[in-house]
Amino acid sequence: MGVGPGMTTPQSVTAEARATLTAALTARLNPLEWQVFPTRPPGELPTPCVYVDVAARRAADADGAPVTVVTFPVVAIVDGADDEQMLELDNVGDAIWDVALELSAVPQYATPDDVDVGGPRLRYLVTSIDVIVEYLTLCREEAA
Repeated sequence: MGVGPGMTTPQSVTAEARATLTAALTARLNPLEWQVFPTRPPGELPTPCVYVDVAARRAADADGAPVTVVTFPVVAIVDGADDEQMLELDNVGDAIWDVALELSAVPQYATPDDVDVGGPRLRYLVTSIDVIVEYLTLCREEAA
């Protein structure tokens, strides 16, 4: 079904999981002066910031029951001197990991890298977080 004026798309379980994860990250990181976004912010990336990137999905087996696992890459970007960047990414990486565990999600790994912005080096950390979705479809049926 398409989306247009007057049409709505049912909220998917993936979108609900993204909203829950974003709200929890915001609650934890905003007091630390990190900006949190549910998707990649348009234009130049503000720093420091965290955003939830496009989710991957896969089928899995949980104790004999088929489930869908949604993996969210959570991206943290920071600027500053190299040592400061590493310390900040260590700290925010731990906070992201803890938020995932508090939500009963499963953080899988965190990978650092650099962003080429044509000037000073910006470092980032991508933390992959698995959320088990116990639905056979990713879109809920509309109530009759």
